[in-house]
Amino acid sequence: MAGTQNIGEASDNPVAINVTAMVDVIFCLCIFFMCSFHFKQLQGKIDTWLPKNRGIFGGTPSEVITNEIVVILRMSADATAVIRKVKGHQPASSDQELMSAVVQMADDYNKSGDTKYPLVIDAMPDVPWQDVVHVMDLCKQNKIERIEFAAPERQIQ
Repeated sequence: MAGTQNIGEASDNPVAINVTAMVDVIFCLCIFFMCSFHFKQLQGKIDTWLPKNRGIFGGTPSEVITNEIVVILRMSADATAVIRKVKGHQPASSDQELMSAVVQMADDYNKSGDTKYPLVIDAMPDVPWQDVVHVMDLCKQNKIERIEFAAPERQIQ
């Protein structure tokens, strides 16, 4: 009989250890640590700082900024493409054309000594987020750091 055979002497194994309970405890600990582990999210976050003195509910701002670059993003009439343009310019057909208008306005403000101008992205809710983030990436590549979002338009009833 296999269960009754004793390999070696009895002095080699004086205490019988029940490993089933130990395996159960280790298994429970593994499940606990796996369930409580949080992965560090590397993508999908955008660093934003919301201003406390501007916006819809901000009250009266301490200083009024009159010089700003406004990038307007709207869906086309047939809802197949995003129309991108800089306020005061024609709609841009490419990234290069859009950013040349933005950089031209930024250079004009810098030459006049105004360095506190923001770039305001005015996007309607139906514009896909990937297009908004793409415009933000283009601005960051062209060293435009102060990016703000326009307040959504309210529907008049």
